[in-house]
Amino acid sequence: MHDSDVKDEDRALAATAFDAEFYLARNPDVAEAGMDALEHFLSGGWRENRDPSRKFSIASYLDLNEDVARSGVNPLLHYLAFGRAENRLVRLDLGFRYDVLRNAPTLEARLETGRPHDIAGEPMEGLAAAFALLGQSLFITVSHDAYVDSVGGVQLCLKREAAALVEGGWSHLHLYPAVPSPVSDFETLDPVMGVVIDGQTCGLFEASKIATAILAVQKAQPFKTLGFAIHSLLGHSIPSVSTVLASAGATAGFLWLHDQASLCASYTLLRNDVAFCGAPAIDSQACSICVYGLRRRVQVADHMAFFEQFAVTVLAPSQAQLDLWLASSAYPAAAVHVHPHAVMNPRSGTAVLAPDGPLRVAFLGFPANHKGWPIFAALAAQFADDPRYHFLHLGKQGDEPPAIDFIAVDPPNDIGDQMTNAMVQAVEAAGVDVALILSICPETFCFTAHEAVAAGAAVVAFADSGAVARFAAQPGRGQVISSEPELTALFATGEIIALSRAARNPPLFDLHYSQMTADFIDLTVGAIP
Repeated sequence: MHDSDVKDEDRALAATAFDAEFYLARNPDVAEAGMDALEHFLSGGWRENRDPSRKFSIASYLDLNEDVARSGVNPLLHYLAFGRAENRLVRLDLGFRYDVLRNAPTLEARLETGRPHDIAGEPMEGLAAAFALLGQSLFITVSHDAYVDSVGGVQLCLKREAAALVEGGWSHLHLYPAVPSPVSDFETLDPVMGVVIDGQTCGLFEASKIATAILAVQKAQPFKTLGFAIHSLLGHSIPSVSTVLASAGATAGFLWLHDQASLCASYTLLRNDVAFCGAPAIDSQACSICVYGLRRRVQVADHMAFFEQFAVTVLAPSQAQLDLWLASSAYPAAAVHVHPHAVMNPRSGTAVLAPDGPLRVAFLGFPANHKGWPIFAALAAQFADDPRYHFLHLGKQGDEPPAIDFIAVDPPNDIGDQMTNAMVQAVEAAGVDVALILSICPETFCFTAHEAVAAGAAVVAFADSGAVARFAAQPGRGQVISSEPELTALFATGEIIALSRAARNPPLFDLHYSQMTADFIDLTVGAIP
């Protein structure tokens, strides 16, 4: 539906509060069509909830003023003509956490959305043929997706691990859930798993078929050396994974603490996806008010059964994560170790100092809620007209408000240090002074924090962000803050400028990446300590 015959007086009134640059940036289809921004907004854009400026929200005004919503008039025109004089609220900004809680579907509805129910496993013959190629030294890994087809921190870790295993003469069998999920699967009796052998995808098969096929190989000629590493059990039936591992003859292996899934069904430890819970007692009142509370009981019980069946060595990518895990779990681990995904080695030279100008403040990586993107976006909007600051987003993709400039960082899907240093190079080239790593949950390890400091930027992090906070608290690396108001105050007073490159003259580093579980295996003789 489009409005017609827009009155000249309405056009003139709307123009007093309309930001054409903002409108075109937020609506590229209008810009590409060469349409006049104000005309598009008045002729129907407002009915599609297209905001006229970053200071006025169509949806918020209608939510707060039901009489305006019922009348069907343009909310901006109503506000300018009447609402402003009546002191009507333009928006009720209670923060992104309120929006998450208000708009969140139930957990079960979220799990069902987009979940395919018709995935069937492929014939057994194809699986048997693939398993016939396995060698006498077999290492099995398990994660939440097909690492060979995806890009991300855990996936790159797996690629390095896989390369080291294959180079060491091991056969590498990887299993992932055909149906991805943010929680473990205890509803499916015989789930379908994807199979990858030595980096080659082999198809999708029911867990029972995989167990049968690998048992046949093991019975025909038992594996001389055998081990496993669990990188993620999200989307998996943990009992089914246990059955497959047992069929291969596995008795001992490793579990990586890439997230908090062994502590709770909320792998971020965010109660109702908005507040860090600290992994309280499973029968606590806190769990009873969380959407993950009931699933947590089953997920933790399944993990406990896994630890009781296998001798599991726990590997944490940071001391902060291991401390949290040890304080919040009662699993009978065979051993625990801290093994960082990357270490920083000093390199020659110093950071190129940014020329005189605004402090360059950046968000790095994927703009997710739990990474603090809404906090960064709100901060950028609040200080958009402040000449002291320039806000940037460096990542693979972005849909930025006009207050934030986007710089694409899209490295090739490779495992070399040169590839994973792409963000380091981008941060250094952009002259980023401060990287806001605003995770609202405890990070197990943070690549972007390391990449920022390696490139000469300072890191600002919240105190409850786990490994990020401990990293930023080290001398010369940045600053730890306690709250969002404290963050805002740093910008309002200008104190944040003390973290500029020019003020710090920071050193530079190269990042050296681990081979993950392969670092704990004697590849030359095929022994698993």
